[in-house]
Amino acid sequence: MVTISEDEADNIPLLDSLKAMTAAKDADSASEESSHPVLPKLEYASASRIVNAGPKLGPDGKPHYLIDDIPDNEKMRLIRESGILKKYSHRTKENGANASDIDEDEIVDPDELEVLQDEYDSQIKDIPPWMDALIYTVALAAIYGLFEALVNQQYGMDITMLDVLLRMAKASPAIYFIVYLTSRYRKSRIANIIVLVAACASGCYFVHLNLHSPRLGIMRRAPGLVTMWMYLTFMMDVRPSVINAAVVGLFWILDPFKSTI
Repeated sequence: MVTISEDEADNIPLLDSLKAMTAAKDADSASEESSHPVLPKLEYASASRIVNAGPKLGPDGKPHYLIDDIPDNEKMRLIRESGILKKYSHRTKENGANASDIDEDEIVDPDELEVLQDEYDSQIKDIPPWMDALIYTVALAAIYGLFEALVNQQYGMDITMLDVLLRMAKASPAIYFIVYLTSRYRKSRIANIIVLVAACASGCYFVHLNLHSPRLGIMRRAPGLVTMWMYLTFMMDVRPSVINAAVVGLFWILDPFKSTI
């Protein structure tokens, strides 16, 4: 137990011991700081730097955003397919009492939007239909030649590159004619229905050939059927493509002609 005397002279040894203990504690803390490395201080961006941060400037000196890299026609297509403008146009009917907050001049009519889109598309210089059909024909002719070679190789028939090229050349006019018609009338609903029926028919007939036709018939008809089936499926939207796949799959599972052959 430590006692403190009223006489200052008697308290000198106690004060000296306290000073010694304080000095020892300071020396220990200094040794611990020297043993650990000093971490660098993190510098945070000032508020002014964050506020002044913005998009990069383009060659014309104007701000350049990431959305500026998307073509205008693609922006319009995404906006139209999202349906946000139609929802906005019918907002007055859905909100009821809050309809007064909307300016009538800001409401966009869907029919007017489609007219503006058609006018904008007509101003864009797209690839001519004949050139578009020619590009597709080259690709489909190559696919046709590939299937010709695969079918002949599967059944052990010798075929040369010259034979493949000649068959591709013979099939190219028919392919070009079909591609040109489907591309020209792609927006027509009747044409889309015809394309769906033709895709289902070609797929089902191809399955029928593989199940019941002799190999000579398969070799002569399969490459063209597969090529047209692939192209027509590619030209359709998602829902008709799913219907096409379901019809062909059911035809392959049920095989309605198995009892007659």
